[in-house]
Amino acid sequence: MLHTIFRYSRITSTNDIARTMAENGASEGTVVVAETQSAGRGRPGKDWVSQPGTGLYLSVVLHPKAPLKDFWQMAFVMAVSAADSIREATGLNAELKWPNDVLINGRKVCGILIETLKGDEKRHAAVAAGIGVNVNNTDFPAEIARKATSISKELGATIEISNIEGSLLASINKWYTVYSDEGFTPIISRWRELDCTAGRNISVDTPDGLLEGTALGVDDNGSLVIERPDGTRVSIHTGETIWRADG
Repeated sequence: MLHTIFRYSRITSTNDIARTMAENGASEGTVVVAETQSAGRGRPGKDWVSQPGTGLYLSVVLHPKAPLKDFWQMAFVMAVSAADSIREATGLNAELKWPNDVLINGRKVCGILIETLKGDEKRHAAVAAGIGVNVNNTDFPAEIARKATSISKELGATIEISNIEGSLLASINKWYTVYSDEGFTPIISRWRELDCTAGRNISVDTPDGLLEGTALGVDDNGSLVIERPDGTRVSIHTGETIWRADG
C-alpha cells in the first residue's frame, strides 16, 4: 500500500505537506518524511518538538473505505501500528494510553495526529495521518521533560532512525490492510492488548470539563469507559487522559 516517499530536510510539518498532496489528488500510500519540522503539531493547541536529526517525523495519505464519519478510527490503526513497530524494532515494551499516545515506562515516546479531508467530485475523502517518534532525543523542554522519553534513552544507546522508519511503514502496511479487510474489530482488540490506561485512577480533560474516575478500558467504538467515584459509568469519546498520582 505504501509506495511513494517524499523526503524533506526542513518543512513546517509533514501533515501540512500530506494535506496539500491529498487536496491535489495524491494516491493512497503517499508518505512524507522530514528531518525536522518548524511547526510540528500535536493535539489541538500543542506543538510537537521536532529537533533535527533526532526523531522520525512522518505522515501518510490514506483513503479509507470506511464512511467519513468513521475516519477517526485511523487514530487507533496508527497507534497500534506505531506501538507494534517500536516493539518489533527495539524489543521495548511500548504501550498505549488513550486515546492514541504511545508510551514506554509511562513516558510518551510517540504522538499521532489525524486530519481529515472531505472529498468532492474531483477527489476522494482522505486522511493525513501524522506520526512523530522520539528516537535519539536526549533533551526535552522543561514543560514535557518529566512526561517524555525517547527510544535511545530507554535503550541506553543511539539507534538508526531509518530502522524505526522501516519498521513503522511495515507495521502501517500490516494493520491498515487488516482494517481494510476485516474492519475495526481486530484493531480495537489489539489496542486493548497494548492498553496501559485500564485500571488506573485518571482525570480526563474533555470539551465538557474535567472528569475523574477509574479507567475500565475502551468499548467497541474506541470510547474510554470510566467509573466515577459514585459508581456511575460514562463513555468518553474525546479528551486527554491524565494519570493521577494516586493511580
